[in-house]
This record gives sequence, structure tokens and C-alpha cells, in this order.
Amino acid sequence: MMKRQATAFALAALLLLLLSPVAHASVESICKTITKKDPTGIVYHFCVKTLKSIIPEIDAVNVRGLAFIATKLSSIQATHVTEKIKELLKSSQDNAEKESLSTCNKEYSNLIDNLDSALSAIKESRKDDAVKNLTSSADAPRDCEKAFKDTGAMSPLEVEDGVQRFLSAIALGITKLI
Repeated sequence: MMKRQATAFALAALLLLLLSPVAHASVESICKTITKKDPTGIVYHFCVKTLKSIIPEIDAVNVRGLAFIATKLSSIQATHVTEKIKELLKSSQDNAEKESLSTCNKEYSNLIDNLDSALSAIKESRKDDAVKNLTSSADAPRDCEKAFKDTGAMSPLEVEDGVQRFLSAIALGITKLI
């Protein structure tokens, strides 16, 4: 099911990239630009590898289309993390872990809402709204990890939160370039 969604998403993204009459640039140049401007420490290679995994054959892409793709990737990751949080909540026997997971569940629910709003804003060429929603979503993974630290529980989401932080930062950085 997830593979079919990814294939459908890749095809839709490809069409958006090819049909949109917006300025084009290479994935590498866009990643280089956002890693220079973004103080969050996005890793250039993570950016290129992630985006090229979706659009490997395209040398030049339009920035708005790439912002949409990056935001959608962030949304897919957030949905995956939310599903994992729900599974962990069902199986957890530790009160501190449950409390932390509940906080994470709330944070990721808000994150997904913000990403959905950002996707709509990007589609409708409302850059400022997209940036606002992506900026609002950037803290969710960090706040999730903080919840575990505050309760003293070990985080079972450390890797997922790290990936989400990078994907959110990439989406925000590219959207700012529109």
C-alpha cells in the first residue's frame, strides 16, 4: 500500500515539475543554497539524496514543484511517525513513556495539519502562508524528543524525529526560495 502511494506521488510530482512554468534549477544547486542559508544544519548530502530518490532522472526542476515534493515527503514521514507513536502507546507499560508518547502524538498531529496547509498554500502559490505553516511545523520533532527528556524516559523515536527535522527543514528552505 505504501509503495503504491509513493509511486502515485512520484508520478504526480513529476507532472507538477514538468508542467509548471516556474524558474528551474538543479536539485544540487537548490540543496546547496538552502544548506548555506539554513542555520538548522541541514546536511547537503541528505537533501540531494532524498530529493534525487524521488526525481532521479531530472536535471532541472522548478522550485515550487520541488517545494511541494519536499513538503509531501515531510508529510509522509510525519504520518509514518504518527502510526509508530500509536503502536507504541498501545504497547507501552511505562507511565513516563506513555506521557511522552502522548505529547509526541499531539505534536505530530499539529505537524500534519500544518504540512497539509502548507501543501495547499504551495499549490495555490501562497508562499507566505506556506512558509508560516512550515515554520510552525519545524519544532514538533524537537518538542517530541524534549518530552522524553523531561520525563526521563528513553525515546524510541530518536531516529524518526531526526529524519523529520531534516525533511521539515528542507521543505521550509526550498519553499522560502519560491
